[in-house]
Amino acid sequence: MKTLLYNGTFITMEQEHHSVEAVLLDNGVIQATGTFEELKALADEQLSMQGNVIYPGFIDSHMHLIGHGQKILSADLSTCRSIREILEIVASATPVSGWIVLEGWNDNILMDNRPPTRADLDMIFPDTPVMLKRVCRHVLVANTKALEIAGVSSSIEEMQGGVIGRDSQTGELNGLFYDEAQQLVVKAIPELSVEDLATIIQASIRDLHSLGLTGGHTEDMAYYGAYTNPLSAYRLALGSSFRAHLLRHHLVFQEMVHETGDDFLSFGCMKLFMDGSLGGHTAWLSSPYSDEPELEGVAIHTKEALIEMVKLARNHQAGIAVHVIGDRATEQIVELLENYPPTEGVVDRLIHVNVLSKELVERIANLNVMCDIQPMFVPSDFPWVKDRLGQERLDYAYAWKTLLERGIGLAGGSDAPIETADPLLGIQAAINNPYLPEQELTPFEAIQLYTTGAAKIAGQQNRFGKISPGFVADFTILSEEITKDSIIHLTVEQTIVNGETVYRKEL
Repeated sequence: MKTLLYNGTFITMEQEHHSVEAVLLDNGVIQATGTFEELKALADEQLSMQGNVIYPGFIDSHMHLIGHGQKILSADLSTCRSIREILEIVASATPVSGWIVLEGWNDNILMDNRPPTRADLDMIFPDTPVMLKRVCRHVLVANTKALEIAGVSSSIEEMQGGVIGRDSQTGELNGLFYDEAQQLVVKAIPELSVEDLATIIQASIRDLHSLGLTGGHTEDMAYYGAYTNPLSAYRLALGSSFRAHLLRHHLVFQEMVHETGDDFLSFGCMKLFMDGSLGGHTAWLSSPYSDEPELEGVAIHTKEALIEMVKLARNHQAGIAVHVIGDRATEQIVELLENYPPTEGVVDRLIHVNVLSKELVERIANLNVMCDIQPMFVPSDFPWVKDRLGQERLDYAYAWKTLLERGIGLAGGSDAPIETADPLLGIQAAINNPYLPEQELTPFEAIQLYTTGAAKIAGQQNRFGKISPGFVADFTILSEEITKDSIIHLTVEQTIVNGETVYRKEL
């Protein structure tokens, strides 16, 4: 049955300021665009958009969809302003499979001016294992019981790509584990069942629909036991309500190369990590942190290991998606991409790219690569990041406009649950940037991050991101057109996936 959507402004994203007044759909695909008078005779039914503004379905280019669902369904520590508040929430939590696992603590906003430690957790839970992840997910703190179950003691040796926290006076473990060292604890946590994961995914998708998201690129294939666990959960939970594009973690990439998808489940690049986070002082910088002169961050992998990963991806004609925050981390991966370019038509992605340099921008511009940015990192990281980096490095930090002006393609994501998954807040952060006003994007450029940019970075630019014949009938319907002023108060009125309404704002 052919349906005509009308009585709205359809922003096509074909070019700036281009819109149409009606769109004809058939079986989840856009058949034609134009005026109401041109298309009404072709339709079997008509559906009014109530004078709202319709965009191509917004896509989050980088998130952890299962983690977002877990955050929704459990207590959130990100609003805590003291270790006491954290402990109060932990004390009221109900163990799952015998463990208390929460996330979101942020020592940058704690009045204690320090992270929580195992001694803090031991005061309230001496006999129940507790593991709390930092907001960036690159640091965790565990209590003594968790360390006992994991078999981790003070005699544990340091490891490549991670840091094990110790008391500066005694050398005893303080319960903090950074980047790869987190696996020493995480591996001991009981696995969630496929049914549990499917329930979490469904809760996540319901929330994402309410935010106007019709799809997301997610990275969660190596954290819930065998990759078949989360993959089976996605197949069980997705239906035709959400478009999930799965990055394949380097640890399970080889196992996953035979997997095939469909219109709602697709597979993307090999995902790997180069470094940690600025908040945890583990992002790998080319010179020391301004507020911690003895630290330069952490290199997750050796150069030799990285070469083997890149070669494996290339052997399967796949791109790589690399977490890079520090400039030294970016420099090393750029060198690898220069030496091992992808197959023609394959796009690599650099995720985050918070700290760059003029030379790095020029080198990136010569690669077949797009940058996967998170606009919400700016209001989240400022003003404390000034102390981390110093004023000089801010010239090429969070440099979204600089990248665009150099012709480097951008896609926009949230990194949820680390930041809010709300794309309107991401767009607002991109177009209203009081911290780095010279890096502000125009509204059209910011919307592209979540439409044409997010589609292109996944190699799906011929199906998603535009309101145009042949593209899928995924739409984000807003109360007004996005401008620098309206973005503050406009609302998501409706979300449509595959021609079907999956969310409608309650009256």
